[in-house]
Amino acid sequence: MTTALSDAVASELRAHLEEVCAQIGVDPAGARLIKYTMNAVFVAPPFVIRLAAGPHAATLARRVVSVAECLEQAGMPTVRLAASVTTQPIFAGEWVATVWQYVPTVGNDAKPVDLAAPLRALHSLERLEVALPRWSPIEKFRRRIDAAAALLPQDAAELEQWSKTELRMSAVDLLRDLRRRCDEAEESLDDVAWCLPYGVIHGDAHTGNILLNASGEGAAAHPSPLLCDLDGVCIGPREWDLVPTAHGATRFGRSSADYQGFVDAYGVDLTKWSGWPILRRVRELQLVTSTIDALAGRPDVADELAHRLRSLFADDLRATWRRYQ
Repeated sequence: MTTALSDAVASELRAHLEEVCAQIGVDPAGARLIKYTMNAVFVAPPFVIRLAAGPHAATLARRVVSVAECLEQAGMPTVRLAASVTTQPIFAGEWVATVWQYVPTVGNDAKPVDLAAPLRALHSLERLEVALPRWSPIEKFRRRIDAAAALLPQDAAELEQWSKTELRMSAVDLLRDLRRRCDEAEESLDDVAWCLPYGVIHGDAHTGNILLNASGEGAAAHPSPLLCDLDGVCIGPREWDLVPTAHGATRFGRSSADYQGFVDAYGVDLTKWSGWPILRRVRELQLVTSTIDALAGRPDVADELAHRLRSLFADDLRATWRRYQ
């Protein structure tokens, strides 16, 4: 299932996709949108095309290309750039695209245990032959909040109406509250006693960023999990890559057996660690700020974000969240 989009948003994405496809010699007629949270991801055989916009999109795309090349050279279990597209990233107006090899996958959804081996491999790296940023999650959250505060009038009016209707507060008050929570989370992170060493981390290691590769001999019985979405690769605490799986069990309704399978395979149970409550709060801030500046024309995302924010403001740790589609 893909996110429901307004005709205007769908038309805009399609126009940028067609421009990218023209540059790489692919017929856009068969392309389909499979995901649109922060990036729009299209399958356009034989490629996957990721489209992004924003003031930092070009810089990030260039870094992701370099990171992907280094990870491939290191033999890491990650997705590969499209070998036949020799110049990346690709620009389509204010949007920027990266083009990846399409990975045929098995029909089953990835489970938490599928993350363990790729993460252990990635965490074996102390560094890459590319300049990586230091882990700084709160900085990203603030950028999203600032972008929401600077929306164009039509989108700002839509955010205001949504905030008043769904949250009973103005958009100004909503963004002020989120900034306060960012300040508090940043202070709390200073007190964390990390138990794992710093090194290369994925940055957003949840099951939605694992592909179960169905190609190759024996893959049907034993699919090879590959990490995708390399935007967040940085130098940081390995614990952060374990947070989404623990959070999936406590907030997204994952079974305790699924979580235990990951713990047994990776070797660390984050929920038994003193720093877990702090990292949980940081993760939840990530998940409520990631789309705050891009709700226009995306009713499914807006509905889920409202649900998340209501439970966050009520300190309701039992409310179940759903993944954005």
